[in-house]
Amino acid sequence: MNFQPSKLDDESGRRDALVRLDAQAHSSEASFDHITGLLQLILDMEMVAINFITANKQISKARQGLDEKECPRDVAFCNIAIRKYVPLVIEDTLEDARLRDNPFVTGPPHLRCYVGAPLTTAEGYNLGTICAFGTQPREFTAREIAMVEKCAELVMDQLELRSQANRDFLTELYNRRSFVAALDSELARLRRSKGTATIAFLDLDHFKHVNDTFGHPAGDRVLKQFAVIVTSHCRENDLVARLGGEEFAVLLPDTDLDAAHVWAKRMGWQVANTRFDGDNEISLTVSVGLALVDDTQTGSETITKLADNALYEAKRQGRNCVVAA
Repeated sequence: MNFQPSKLDDESGRRDALVRLDAQAHSSEASFDHITGLLQLILDMEMVAINFITANKQISKARQGLDEKECPRDVAFCNIAIRKYVPLVIEDTLEDARLRDNPFVTGPPHLRCYVGAPLTTAEGYNLGTICAFGTQPREFTAREIAMVEKCAELVMDQLELRSQANRDFLTELYNRRSFVAALDSELARLRRSKGTATIAFLDLDHFKHVNDTFGHPAGDRVLKQFAVIVTSHCRENDLVARLGGEEFAVLLPDTDLDAAHVWAKRMGWQVANTRFDGDNEISLTVSVGLALVDDTQTGSETITKLADNALYEAKRQGRNCVVAA
């Protein structure tokens, strides 16, 4: 497949693709472990990993023979590999000027050889690599390199399939299942380390009128435009989901109710001052219900009910407002 070389320099687009495919978490799945295990058997090498490159780190999604879950981006071999669309092959790191002084070469685990194929999206963004390392110099055959490339294709197929299952088809936001899973994960994190987060439930006011007046295709365009507005007001680690219909939710980690209220008011102001769906110039407002997430909560069901009740109260108070549980 031919890609535009400009994609290799589009770091912002590359990081957006990482978020879209939810590739930045340490947690692995059996499918990724199977792929790394298979490649380890094929190559008969000590270490194999699926690594993703974030803004400043390398994160291992799956690994065989390695303990490190992450390392700084600037010392990662894979940070070199993502700069091209072809595999990076290093038969002896001590003979490579880019790597001979690397801390993973001069110190443990004293890496001496590497082969890695980029994990490339359909748009041409290299998210990371599937790669193998050894502690002795080694020559790689064309067949072995081709097998690494095939494993890279398998990884991307798995990422895309998982993304489709976790995303809302219309808006490309996360779906309800993904939101609940993220909320459960955030609760577990807060039980391990003190902190707070807030969830926001959002509902477009009188949205049925849009469908009845302008038709469902216009309604779909409005929902997609609204999703862009909400996402534009969120940070990289916030999670935005479409729960169904015109109902949306946002998980705001490390955010108390006061800060979430400011966020919601600012986002609501932009919605109220946007004319949706081009020439139709549809005016809309949004109601928001907020609920605090902390280590005292018993589970995601309790928190979502609090947010839902707060949203109901915002509707009862006349819509176009923010209510905290």
